[in-house]
Amino acid sequence: MAKSIFEIAQLAEVSVTTVRLVINGQDQKYRISEKTRSKIQGIVDEHGYYINQTARNLKLRKTLTLGLVIPRLGNLFFSQLMEALEVNCRNSDYQLITACSYDDPVLEQKLTENLIQREVDGLFVVSSDYDNQKKLASNNHKPVVFLDRNFGIDGISSVTTDNTQGGYLLGCAMGERLQGRELFVLAADGWLPTIQNRINGLKSGLADTGYSLPEENILVKGLAIADWENCIKTMEELCSDRGVPTALVTSALPVFEGCMEYLVSQYGSIPDDILLGTYDEHAFLNFIPNQVLSVCQNAGDIAETAFEMILKKINKEECEEPAKIVKSNLIVR
Repeated sequence: MAKSIFEIAQLAEVSVTTVRLVINGQDQKYRISEKTRSKIQGIVDEHGYYINQTARNLKLRKTLTLGLVIPRLGNLFFSQLMEALEVNCRNSDYQLITACSYDDPVLEQKLTENLIQREVDGLFVVSSDYDNQKKLASNNHKPVVFLDRNFGIDGISSVTTDNTQGGYLLGCAMGERLQGRELFVLAADGWLPTIQNRINGLKSGLADTGYSLPEENILVKGLAIADWENCIKTMEELCSDRGVPTALVTSALPVFEGCMEYLVSQYGSIPDDILLGTYDEHAFLNFIPNQVLSVCQNAGDIAETAFEMILKKINKEECEEPAKIVKSNLIVR
């Protein structure tokens, strides 16, 4: 059974400081005798040792834990972001505690309060709305870095995707490939700045290729993450009212999946003449026979940037930019 450093010191009949120096390989520097070093090392080899994390935390005034609140792990981007953050934390001896808010402002507030009470050293939060982000940004308890969504609150520390740029790239690429097709856009979570920026960027990119997207061809309804059936229903309404579209862009993968689910259930397969575009990337898109264009968010870059930012805030260092924006990539199949 592993022994604490205090227990090893008792067995070796030396001080706790001497044990620490031997374990940390500093015995020669501080002229600890070979006899003492061998005695301590023998106990460690036989039993192993562990660090009293509670005592260490009290000494450091840190818990070496960070909290992450995201809407849902079922959303591929958020699961990628969580994994990338966890790797950054682990490489720096931090433990990441993750909780899902399901875009419920009340639940989100409870989760952040709970993490603060658990004495995490800092928080990463994907906010569900403006009010929650503003309230949490003004707290003086813990450093906070907001991810993915910035509701336009001055001075907050955030790392987000350049959704306008990503939408623009997708718009240009779609516009060049329409070849007389009429384009429809299906979106959800319309209150989010991420979705608004994606649509605005898409329209701008299309316009630069000479295609003017009619407002009535943009359908923004319901929730993508929490309401799968809504995505299917929206596609059903489009097909019933206007026929199966020959060009379609969705605001996120959950919406895309709902649209494809409807087409397969209704027609047996995805009509092969539909030009498809979506925000977010997944390997399953490679197996769709249609031409599919997707905007890939760089979860790894976002996580690395956010982690560097939270460490600076924990150590009370100044961040060069309180709000940082990460570019996206366009994938053309």
